[in-house]
Amino acid sequence: MKPSATSHLNPDRDFLLRHIQFDKTMVRGDGVYLFDEDGTQYLDFLAQYGAVPFGHNPTQSWDALCAGRGEPSMVQPFYTRAAKELARELTQLEPEYNFAHAVFTNSGAEAVEAALKMARSVTLREKIVSLHLGFHGKTAGALAVTGNPVYSEPFLVSTAQSVKVEPEDFEQLEAAFAEHEIAGFILETVLGEGGMQPLSDAYIQRVAALCKQHGAMLIVDEIQTGLGRLGEYFSIKRVPGVRPDIVCLSKALSGGLVPIGATLCTKSAWSEAFGYYHSSTFANNQVGCRVALSTLEQLRQNDGALLRHVDDMAAVLDAGLDALVEKYPDVFSQHQGKGLMHSLRIKPFTGHESYFLAHASVQGYIVPLICGYLVNVSKIVVAPLFNRPDLLRIEPPLIIEREHIERLLASLDECAHLIRCKQFSSLLSYLVGRQPEELSYSGKASADIALVPNGAIEGKMPERLGSFAFLIHPTSSEDLLNIMPRSIIDLDEPHKKEFEDWMASWFSRRYEPAPVFHAPRIESKLGGYVEGWLIACPLPPERMMRLPKAHRMRLLEQYVEAAKSVGADIVGLGAFTSIISRGGMDIADAGIPITTGNSFTAIASAESLHKALVATGQSRFDARVAVIGASGSVGRLAAIHLSTYYASLILVGNSANAQAIDQLGEIAGEIYAQALMQMQRGSTIGLAQYLRTHLEEPLTVIARVNQIVLRDGAPDYRAVRRIVEENLPSPAPIEVSVDIEQVIRNANGVLSATSVGRSFIEPAWLRDAAVVCDAARPPDLKANVREERPDVLVFEGGVVRFVEPYKFGRANILGFDATLNLACLSETVALSMSGAKQSYSLGNRIPYDQSLRIYKLALSHGFSDCIATTEGELDLQAAGFAEKNIANLNP
Repeated sequence: MKPSATSHLNPDRDFLLRHIQFDKTMVRGDGVYLFDEDGTQYLDFLAQYGAVPFGHNPTQSWDALCAGRGEPSMVQPFYTRAAKELARELTQLEPEYNFAHAVFTNSGAEAVEAALKMARSVTLREKIVSLHLGFHGKTAGALAVTGNPVYSEPFLVSTAQSVKVEPEDFEQLEAAFAEHEIAGFILETVLGEGGMQPLSDAYIQRVAALCKQHGAMLIVDEIQTGLGRLGEYFSIKRVPGVRPDIVCLSKALSGGLVPIGATLCTKSAWSEAFGYYHSSTFANNQVGCRVALSTLEQLRQNDGALLRHVDDMAAVLDAGLDALVEKYPDVFSQHQGKGLMHSLRIKPFTGHESYFLAHASVQGYIVPLICGYLVNVSKIVVAPLFNRPDLLRIEPPLIIEREHIERLLASLDECAHLIRCKQFSSLLSYLVGRQPEELSYSGKASADIALVPNGAIEGKMPERLGSFAFLIHPTSSEDLLNIMPRSIIDLDEPHKKEFEDWMASWFSRRYEPAPVFHAPRIESKLGGYVEGWLIACPLPPERMMRLPKAHRMRLLEQYVEAAKSVGADIVGLGAFTSIISRGGMDIADAGIPITTGNSFTAIASAESLHKALVATGQSRFDARVAVIGASGSVGRLAAIHLSTYYASLILVGNSANAQAIDQLGEIAGEIYAQALMQMQRGSTIGLAQYLRTHLEEPLTVIARVNQIVLRDGAPDYRAVRRIVEENLPSPAPIEVSVDIEQVIRNANGVLSATSVGRSFIEPAWLRDAAVVCDAARPPDLKANVREERPDVLVFEGGVVRFVEPYKFGRANILGFDATLNLACLSETVALSMSGAKQSYSLGNRIPYDQSLRIYKLALSHGFSDCIATTEGELDLQAAGFAEKNIANLNP
């Protein structure tokens, strides 16, 4: 998706609008309808967040604007007739409030700024109390009293002089006035951006009483709620016994044509300082004031008929939205609102159907996606709420009619039906420029997800042992598509490719990690259970590796923040999250235990390769085993473990790394040192047995190596290798090489565990009847190996038999069978079951003894290694291999 011309206005907002097909250029408006460049008509249920009260291009407002042609517009410091008349009309709208003065502004935010200055100048106090869910504008002063810090923190706006309290919390309200000298309390009677949530009369009345008691100004922000939206000039009128000191107006005051706002106040709220030192160049302009006068006139016409109409339509809308929530409790969790200000809360997606939908729910773009459907398919304009991303805003012009509301309700019903039936290919068809019916074929047969039950929760609950979070991301384009709903995965290739392209563009910027699946209970064989979460980022490996270092660190911080937000006790690093964090070392001090899962991955992969070699009759003493990526964390541990079974090893590194041979030589020395230790313990297999029978001076070698290994500091394994190989006949049992193609031709068994991030091993490179364990994600072996080399047994490393059949949603991370899952995830779960309080498996040089302990710990909880692919365990006999007895091979 290429940037559009509108990106010159706001490229960040343009990115979102383009991806949900909201980047329409509207060229005409007429009443409740808008028309784009193509002539498409849209029913407006947004009304510019309440700023278009009489629909688009109201004749009366335009007549008022044009009638002033020839009059001076801006005449500061003089007056215009319209400004004086508007001030009088506004202050007299509700005579009981005794408003004395009107200060004109250019926007709602500026009206709030004026109100805050009034309150502070007349009370000579600084503190302003506001509500956590309140929204009062985006200028600095208004931001300081706006509840959501996301709007103020990026701009370093100080909120030191602001006190935030929770709506309807009377105790907190009392404490705020008891603890601070308060200049004023600002509130909306319906929290617009806070979810269209009406405040109770009792709460507003208590606020007013406390303001009066403490000499603070009661500021009512009527920018959105005033001038008809709730059926009154001022919505506060419907709260008995409350008289505000200051009221802020804007939006509807404009008639939908010109920017204008107003701050009304009583005499007691006015100060000489404010009168002398507050002003605005455009504030009293004739054009804006004429239009505003017309707004008041239209609201008054026919004895306030439009206000009564609002009440009638509000009742229809309110009842209709309540009925939708009752009909679709699986889609809509709540409806709230008042007058013509309403919201629908979309129920969060759990990840059982799609990690994409769960990610969208948490990151706040599921509602924009639904709004995109309503705009592009239903041709109805609605929008999300800024403060509450799970809420859909419904805020039509005051002139809306029953037939329009019925059309909206029908479209929402249709949308909810698609969600309930999991027909997401139809719901999201507009993203790729398609009509719902074009893609409906893949959603018609969709069924409920069959998830493996997680144990019957009856009787006494077992002990909760701990909790974990596991970090995931797609490792290939297939994995990326697999996070989408089933109906999109089942599309024909051309349509599927369109969604892949959309996802690649969308996730180029929207890749913040988020919890996408909750596993409430996974039981240990030893008793008790753990709770867990998958934290997902949609970046594939090549994108993740290309991130600048600062961006990678921020990504890791976001991952950990998400894990902490769900209360995890330990975090497991899946796929390339381990690589970009240097084996977890970069986040070792994150304040939560970390594991890469590399211990279980490495040992289980090595065990699986050994069992496969046994099953195919190739576990001879002289069998050659190659480890590709042996200098990496998994490869090194796997090579050490394989040396306990096999004497002849090939350690293979990256030819692009100038230090690869030297690094591999060091690892060879470490393997020799481990083998000598095994030899001293009496081992009669593998490299230990080879050294026992081939060393010329075994006791001398053992003494010299022990001296190196047991001294303080890091052992010099290069010296160990030199000592051992000087006492062995040539060639040495451990070969190091960067020529992958050449050396693996000589290997009976291959374990590949690189972090290349792409498939590169060709079918022709492998020896006849070789056994290959591919532990890389994405795989190191090219996809055509299985097809072109039926003689070769290929299976996935790092896949283990899970403690119990369990599916982490339909996608199950990488599409695993319910009985299988990643060893790195399983290590995280096993450590959680054991109540781990520290980090494990960190860095590139994990102690082998620690890895072996973790492997045995996982086995004790019920996990086990196996010969498998993501689809399930391999039936070696059915695959044409002579299976032998491989039971009881675990150490």
